[in-house]
Amino acid sequence: MSARRTLLIAPPLAVVMLLGVLPLALVVIWSFWTWDPATYWIKPELSFAGYGAILDAGRWTVILSTIAKSFAAAIICTFLAYPLAYAIHIMSGPRMQMLLLALMTIPFFTSYLIRSFAWRLVLGRTGAVNETLQALHITSAPLDWLLFSNFAVMVGFIASYLPFAVFPLLLSMRRVPPELMAAARDLGAGFWRAFFTILAPLTYPGLFAGFLFVFVMVAGSSTEVQMLGGAGASIVSVMINDVMRVANYPLAFAISVVMLMTIFGMVLIGNAVFKLSGLFGEDAE
Repeated sequence: MSARRTLLIAPPLAVVMLLGVLPLALVVIWSFWTWDPATYWIKPELSFAGYGAILDAGRWTVILSTIAKSFAAAIICTFLAYPLAYAIHIMSGPRMQMLLLALMTIPFFTSYLIRSFAWRLVLGRTGAVNETLQALHITSAPLDWLLFSNFAVMVGFIASYLPFAVFPLLLSMRRVPPELMAAARDLGAGFWRAFFTILAPLTYPGLFAGFLFVFVMVAGSSTEVQMLGGAGASIVSVMINDVMRVANYPLAFAISVVMLMTIFGMVLIGNAVFKLSGLFGEDAE
């Protein structure tokens, strides 16, 4: 690497190391420290008490539930994002693409709290969904499971994080030369055959990147669970907040490390299987 390239890379690399890598490294280190009740802080004495406490009081079930919710929301968002991204990319002109992308980003102009509360008004006993179902005589009474349930939480996740699955897919699709699909059709391949043999494999990096973005966002979310899941619902971010309130910092750091390792493992698997680095390489040929 030339000296000039090193100088160009050094400032952004320093920012990434300082603001990204260093805090995560400190979290990992502090997760092995000991909590000192005299100072209500941690001290540099090696201890696995934080990791051992994860197995107490059902905390591991919350971690597994968070991973399951994140996985389910990411799968559903990815499934919905593909036809949406394809329609935006192929079936609309530049102006329509800009309009559709703008409509997808407008909800982010408001807070997560407001958006989640809006779903309470839609899914509640006197909400729009129940009122419509009863007006059409589909149901004779309000459906209680529409709100304060896993269903409501999943609706909130999908509504909040679907765009994070769409944008990486659009990036991948724009890197696929349209001549490839046209050539396949000219050679006699039907739409679905051309789709599954050409477009889908070339967009796997964007597909998994979108899945990963949604997974990470859901795993770190708390608003949808607290607003739509009811009093008994929990997720890792809520559990960490509760643990921090009682000053059990090593446990909070240990829980964060477990989730960090889970996500890091998914990144490694995704890069090995779906070639995430292809998003930043040369265009498909």
